[in-house]
Amino acid sequence: MRRGRALTTQTQSEPQQGKPQSRRHGKITIGNALSYAMGDVYGGGGPTLAGTYLAVFWTHFCGFDISTAQGIIGGAAVVSAVCAILFGLLSERFYLYRLGRRFGRRRFFIMLCSPLVLVTLLMWVPGLPQPLYFALYVLYIVLLQMFGVCYAALPGEMTTDFAGRSMLSTVRLLLSGISTAVIPMFASWVLSHLGETNAYSYQLFATVVTVVFACVTFASSRLTWELTPEEAGFGEAELARRRAAAHRRTPREMLAAAGRVVSEYASTFRIATFRIHITLYLICLTLQDMFTQTFVFFVLYDWNRTAAFASLLLSLAIIAEVFKPLWGWLFIHIGPRNLYAVCYTGALTGLALLFLAWRTAGVLSGAAWTALAVAAFLVWCVFRSLSGTLPWLIFPFIPDVDMIVTKRNRASIFSGITTFLRFICTGVASIACGAFLATTGFEPNHAGGQSTGAQMGIAFVCLGWSAIGFLVAFVISRRFALDQRGDLMLLHEIDRLRSGGSKEDVEPEVRKTVEKLTGVPYERCWR
Repeated sequence: MRRGRALTTQTQSEPQQGKPQSRRHGKITIGNALSYAMGDVYGGGGPTLAGTYLAVFWTHFCGFDISTAQGIIGGAAVVSAVCAILFGLLSERFYLYRLGRRFGRRRFFIMLCSPLVLVTLLMWVPGLPQPLYFALYVLYIVLLQMFGVCYAALPGEMTTDFAGRSMLSTVRLLLSGISTAVIPMFASWVLSHLGETNAYSYQLFATVVTVVFACVTFASSRLTWELTPEEAGFGEAELARRRAAAHRRTPREMLAAAGRVVSEYASTFRIATFRIHITLYLICLTLQDMFTQTFVFFVLYDWNRTAAFASLLLSLAIIAEVFKPLWGWLFIHIGPRNLYAVCYTGALTGLALLFLAWRTAGVLSGAAWTALAVAAFLVWCVFRSLSGTLPWLIFPFIPDVDMIVTKRNRASIFSGITTFLRFICTGVASIACGAFLATTGFEPNHAGGQSTGAQMGIAFVCLGWSAIGFLVAFVISRRFALDQRGDLMLLHEIDRLRSGGSKEDVEPEVRKTVEKLTGVPYERCWR
């Protein structure tokens, strides 16, 4: 591990005077990685549970039409997206408060998700007023944002070692992917045995899964560590100064502080690597959300199969987890840009096969069509999983690119703006999806099936939007330049400058790499 960074952990007994103890980690072990990664069972499974089944539950058992259900989901995402910004800022400064110094500025919020997520089980109770469903879903999304902003910042604080960070991210994504496959598998089993026309079938698997979320978030918050207050710049003198300054602020100074917050988040877009990264991330993750929200409808009304069959297919995503070690190996050996090309080519192939299965439904024999549908979904889910894995393999290295410009590690700032933009895009897309399906004549409770126009509309949202998006992402990804060699150059240059080295002595190759990755002239870096 690189020098100069002490790490903290929460031991089973409370540290003296409420302060976390400090320790150094020469190496991240698989046990450390599992302790961290279990939290993303919630981070990955939360969107899967609500995105796959909530709209179906509301339209079938709560009297919602499709535009209202998608409108609530999209509107809640947009309204609550602001919370990602606030949590990013609060998490950065939480050591100013006693709770932060006692439980950690990141891990406190992860732990807080544990009891609050249980409240959202009321979303799965029929007969409540629509505003209450909206409020509960806002809480659900806010908790996911609070978790994501703080959780994503931990690898950069637990270690600066490239292999250690890669292990944390890989194991995290492995468990996250397993949760996204196991949830539909469990749902398929429940729906098959209890019947998908009963509300309590959905309520049962939603309750079990949500209780698991509460358990893993609490456990992960207690088994990980982060920077001490002193290492994060919150020594006793600094704490006293900031608290005194906060008490003396006038309204004008508070407004100026708010302006600095906006400027802080806006400054992330100065970094060229982050601009490309966030564009690819938003395209892929938004399209994945749209696919998840409409796939069950696609299976019900375009393929004329059951919700249990749709859940069974979704559970096959667990096979994609077998490929996670391969993606980690390729990430190091062929670089992110080439892996993006593999990812998008494979995803487009899977979408083409799903389209073929739609057009041959009723033409091929039952066994042949089922084989085609399963094969098509397997290809899609493997590369869809990769499209969600790649951004999070890359994310821990984005703050390194920013650090050589700003001289600070702003991991939670990048995490906050990423989560904010993701939920804004997902919310707008969900509203647009519901409105579009409504215009095609889609009626989820129509006894006679859907019209041809509605079937075409579902297929276009589920498959067409994704195909267009992945084509655009393929073109943009050819400009991505960050790789392991470039990151090591950045870290060595940061160490050289931090030790008092002169900027005039920079090597030409290092200068070129820094400017290419940051998009900022070298003279304006490390100011």
